[in-house]
Amino acid sequence: MKTKLIYLALVSIITSLCIFYGCSKSSNPNPGMNNNNNGSMSVSIQNFAFAPDTLRVSAGSTVTWTNADGVPHTVTSLSNLFDSGSIATSGTFKFTFATAGTYSYHCTIHSMMKAGVVVVK
Repeated sequence: MKTKLIYLALVSIITSLCIFYGCSKSSNPNPGMNNNNNGSMSVSIQNFAFAPDTLRVSAGSTVTWTNADGVPHTVTSLSNLFDSGSIATSGTFKFTFATAGTYSYHCTIHSMMKAGVVVVK
């Protein structure tokens, strides 16, 4: 009986932590360009969020997503334009945006993770 109570307490704590971190949202003070020193555009996947959550790039830019979390994630376009598949910890995914427009994407594993790329001419 005591073991069951301990087990239930642990499950409750883990569930609470997952909900807390899963519902967190990236807060980037500069949600526009995220330009690395080499000129490439990047998005970090960390704390169950995409940072920045909105990225503005020029047409022809390649965006690199890097998974900094301890669990796998995906980068999947809502319009089926791109799908990274499962990205392991420290893994990356790259996609080149050829056409201007707004592209929404999410993580298919963690549906609360949503973001977008705005591509300008």
